[in-house]
Amino acid sequence: MNNLASKLRLMRTAQNLSQNQLASAVGITQPFLSDIESGKRRPSLEVLEKLCDVLGCSADYLLDIPQDGGPPALEQPTLPGALTPEVLRIVRERNITENELKTALKVASVMREENVSDT
Repeated sequence: MNNLASKLRLMRTAQNLSQNQLASAVGITQPFLSDIESGKRRPSLEVLEKLCDVLGCSADYLLDIPQDGGPPALEQPTLPGALTPEVLRIVRERNITENELKTALKVASVMREENVSDT
């Protein structure tokens, strides 16, 4: 799977959006979004721009384009609080899978809920 496909799926799932929800917000069909996420098709520049707007990320991030010769931009202002730029950097460096990230976020959520209920 290419970087665009995997990063798009990661951003969508991190924001708890279904393919239908994201496709509707962007103005494309769910099958087309599914094809993008599976690496079968590429979005047009217009669709890529809309995806970035809805997901709150840069095209450079989705396309894995380094800025100023450094690592790709990882700042995602609309991501859940647990996904700070530092966490995203670690995820990328350690090649953490989407399922591993989902599990870690669920564990963090449960821990946060337990902490709140203890106070």
